[in-house]
Amino acid sequence: MKKNIFKLAFVSLTLLATACTEDSESDEMANLAQLQADVEEITIAAMAGPWTITNFVDSGTNETSDFEGYGFSFNEDGSLVADNGSVSVTGTWSVTIDDDSDDDSDDDSSSQDDGDDDCDSCTVDQLTEVLTSCEDWFVDKLERNDNDLEDGFSSYRFNFSADGTVTATAGSESYPGTWEASGSSNNIQVVLTISGLSDFEDTWTLHEIELQNGESKVDLRINGEDRLRFKNGCTIGNFDGGQTTGEIDFNIFFASPENFNELSDDWNIVSYSATKIELMDVSGGDGETDLLTFEKQ
Repeated sequence: MKKNIFKLAFVSLTLLATACTEDSESDEMANLAQLQADVEEITIAAMAGPWTITNFVDSGTNETSDFEGYGFSFNEDGSLVADNGSVSVTGTWSVTIDDDSDDDSDDDSSSQDDGDDDCDSCTVDQLTEVLTSCEDWFVDKLERNDNDLEDGFSSYRFNFSADGTVTATAGSESYPGTWEASGSSNNIQVVLTISGLSDFEDTWTLHEIELQNGESKVDLRINGEDRLRFKNGCTIGNFDGGQTTGEIDFNIFFASPENFNELSDDWNIVSYSATKIELMDVSGGDGETDLLTFEKQ
């Protein structure tokens, strides 16, 4: 009898594991299908040009005027032609699914990751802009003394103001506090004081600001051990809001001249419509956020 019970339990677990695997594969296929549909929709929208560049910010410098008078045509053969009536410049373009996976491998990593210079170019102004531009930050990660605490704060939402105040809310409960940032680069100190939330109250070091398509993260650390990461489904930049369901790249390449070559990148698509395409790229070198907007001519 015991052997039969064991066999029945084993079969049940096998069937459960198979069902979970099939559900996971089904979700992945559905997501891939949606991404492919988005790629096709964006490609068709881009080809219905011509377009003009109404915003181009490169490494903090607005260079929109470099392309004044140019109309940009995204052609079906993959060519990208910019023409101002007297000068024509040809490059290439494509819309693809981003194959650079980010599995957030540092979530459970050891202290060897904590020495990375992930915030070489971070500033207090940048941190302030990120935190105050988005509403309702939630706790994506909270580790104190080797204990994972984020599940206990899943319903909490944090709102930061430029005047140095912060308010955490959970249902009808409200927790007022203050925040203050000082320093530069990898030595920006963030002091959090929130009444009733002792797990958050401390002097944290800014480890990383991560801005992606439809997602923002602010990662804080203490001595490479304790960790607090706020997350938000908010896109920072001169955008109307993301529409794509996943990571899609808008690839542009110009070999020359130099000002057109600066447009070359695998841009993240933030929003698109029949009249506007808004792109963003966060440099892996200096952490600058580049912005590029095309509008229907």
